Amino acid sequence: MHEWSCHEIAKRVRGGEVSAEEVVAHHLDRIEARPELNAFITVDRERALEDARSLAREGRLGALAGVPFAPKDLYDTAGMRTTYGSALFGDHVPTRTGSAVQRIVDAGAVIVGKANLHEFAWGVTSKNPFYGTVGNPRRPGHIAGGSSGGSAAALAAGLAALSIGTDTGGSIRIPSFACGTAGFKPSHGLVPIDGCFPLAPVFDHAGPMARTMEECALALEVLADVPRPYPRLAGLRIGVLAPIEDADRLEDSGAECEEAVLPEWEHALPIFNVECAFIHRDLYAERRDEYSPDLQAKLAPGFELPAVAYRALWAEVDAWRLRCERELHYDVLVSPTLTCDLPLVEEEETPDYRARVTSRVRPFNWLGWPSATTRDGVMFSGRSDATVLAAALAWERELPPATIA
Repeated sequence: MHEWSCHEIAKRVRGGEVSAEEVVAHHLDRIEARPELNAFITVDRERALEDARSLAREGRLGALAGVPFAPKDLYDTAGMRTTYGSALFGDHVPTRTGSAVQRIVDAGAVIVGKANLHEFAWGVTSKNPFYGTVGNPRRPGHIAGGSSGGSAAALAAGLAALSIGTDTGGSIRIPSFACGTAGFKPSHGLVPIDGCFPLAPVFDHAGPMARTMEECALALEVLADVPRPYPRLAGLRIGVLAPIEDADRLEDSGAECEEAVLPEWEHALPIFNVECAFIHRDLYAERRDEYSPDLQAKLAPGFELPAVAYRALWAEVDAWRLRCERELHYDVLVSPTLTCDLPLVEEEETPDYRARVTSRVRPFNWLGWPSATTRDGVMFSGRSDATVLAAALAWERELPPATIA
């Protein structure tokens, strides 16, 4: 059952071939068998089984009926512990569920657990000092990516079939690349982010993660009520930001390709730091010692930037966005998700390390444009959710079937 796609699970559950309880129990058993991955912070077996049993009597046999679901533990879940990856919220049990999670659950998915993440979602490794480092089931010894690392690891290992992550500087796409899964960061605001602890709200995005882009597209229909586009590369103008493997397939599929250059974007980083510091200003003032030394160091620059400099940087970012709109006259932009080797777990996450890992992904958070990472690590980005998703779907259609690590 853990090899079934979201589509197949829902079809079999709706058809009575298998019960949602059987599917969920199978995945819970797999979670218990893989503790070394640290993919989950909280698992409530009895609650998950009861939720699975209740699907039919509550009429929730929708598009995701019986799909084992592992939302990132940044999303509130009513009556279920939600830590935000922090020791400060180790006993936090919300009274409401975030809108994005609720939409997935209303379509019939069953929460099997809350996926591990970097502390307060700020980091690219998912090395959590309080809940353990997330293991990479496909590339042991290497990072699982962050901050949605638990989500990607759970998907790759067949512990869940669907997740939703957040992406402020690559946090859906980096772990998808690292673990060989698929992730889609929609345009800013397309998927609701309420009921999710913010990192930097002006750059925060919510989006689906799964083993294939086809399953991400199914989840996006539920999350944003948008129709699934037909897979398409033919006729698209594609700007190639960096070489990818099998690039000839783009033109063989009827796309028009040329080299493209993304304008320099690093000036937005101090804005990100200030936005993060603003979110934590009161909590940090009261409970600083409960933050890890790593996060304390990350927050410090944001508290120190003068307001005048902050406003000036926004003017630069606005000018950069206009320049991107003018110069990147393509339907889709293509590059590898990472242009460096996937780091080893023992490497220290320094500012230079983060800059290296996020160099291709972060600009599309500054722009608010959609961006997708396919399960072979290719990233498709652009202005239109439908066009980016159509291109990613067409690319993945030619890949070998998704497998379990």
